[in-house]
Amino acid sequence: MDTISNAKNPTMKAGDGMLHILLCDDDAIFTEALKRLIEAQPEFNRRYMQIECVHDPNALKKAAVQKADMIFLDIDMGDVNGIALARQIRTIRKDAVLIFVTNYGEYAAEGYEVSAFRFLPKLQLAEKLPDYFRQALAACRSRTRTLNVLCDGEGTNIVLDELVYVGTEERMLIFHRAEPAAPLKSRMSLRTLEEKLAEEGFLRIHNSFLVNMSYIAALQTSGVTLTTGQVLPVSLHGYKAIKMKYLAWRGRG
Repeated sequence: MDTISNAKNPTMKAGDGMLHILLCDDDAIFTEALKRLIEAQPEFNRRYMQIECVHDPNALKKAAVQKADMIFLDIDMGDVNGIALARQIRTIRKDAVLIFVTNYGEYAAEGYEVSAFRFLPKLQLAEKLPDYFRQALAACRSRTRTLNVLCDGEGTNIVLDELVYVGTEERMLIFHRAEPAAPLKSRMSLRTLEEKLAEEGFLRIHNSFLVNMSYIAALQTSGVTLTTGQVLPVSLHGYKAIKMKYLAWRGRG
């Protein structure tokens, strides 16, 4: 089973421009109440935020943790200890904003060990959640990976998780982002950009294309198929090295 404890999926970002919120608590009634309360916050936006609820911690999937930007985690879940589960979560997503939801205060020391952002008392949910959620959103946004490029004379921040691929056109780079964002143009060499994004999960598949590997659905000699449905050419001369880099990236984590 593809659970958090034994999944073999590659470490991948969601790549969909959404902010993913994960709620994990063995009390289904409480979890649904927390979900409704989060959705009622003024800062919550259904267009850009998505909530996933998990009522059985033993069934928590690695894929759910990989894409989670913000996690609300119960500490006492019967035979599952939330602190121990948080340690596993941190091996998968070190940068997620983690909020423990609990009726107990004696876990503060362990919480620091797993970089807990806040402890949210269940009995003070309505009172504490608005401030905690606002602060957690600010923390998520501050951790977003961005690239600053000069477009039409102005510095523009591009969210890397939303950047599908970059192509060249008449000595310009064209930044193709996830829909509905329009492409951006900047005067820069693709080699320079490749060096900037060397550690960010981007792969040079051709002289004219640099691709976000999170969006690759298939890599073949006939071309690279993206999750957006587009197919880009791949360098046949460098195909073996390109494939090795992609497989190495998929195997991380």
